[in-house]
Amino acid sequence: MKRRQEGFTLIESMVAFAMLVVGLLGIFQLHLTAKRGNHDAFEYTQAHVLATAIIARMRLNTRQLSTYVASNYGSGTIAPPLTSCVNTPADEPLCSPQEMAQWDRYVWDQMVAGRNERLGDRSIGAPRSRSGCITQTDDTVSVVVTWEGMDEISHSAGGSLTTTCGNPSKQRRAIQLVTTIVATP
Repeated sequence: MKRRQEGFTLIESMVAFAMLVVGLLGIFQLHLTAKRGNHDAFEYTQAHVLATAIIARMRLNTRQLSTYVASNYGSGTIAPPLTSCVNTPADEPLCSPQEMAQWDRYVWDQMVAGRNERLGDRSIGAPRSRSGCITQTDDTVSVVVTWEGMDEISHSAGGSLTTTCGNPSKQRRAIQLVTTIVATP
């Protein structure tokens, strides 16, 4: 009499396990790709927020537009101003336009460098090689923020104005905001 076989053979179990492993590896790769894309989007958002922030500061201080022009933001070479334009006592006058421009430049330099975002003693706020540049031609102001992403890209980031800002690299990313600000005499 023949006995009926029940259960799975070793070969069937190994094939099922191999199919499960291939599926899990695909899901894991998809997860990694999604995390990288999310991180890139976060860095673009940070750069856009930084560029918008300095443009807003410049719009509030149109008398000193030319003072903001520089290509070394994020390097830490902009010295802190002698006068802080934050939380001035009520009996003291507000900062002059020149002092405000110096304060704005210093604060933006610190923001681009990510020096205010810390976890203990470690700076966690800036991507690699992030830098900012501001140019002005008549009433046209251009703000460029560059940084290095995680992966290489096949094309160079930005046009002719962005190539002079930051370090050239195959991982280089850049955003450029161009706006019109009429300088007040």
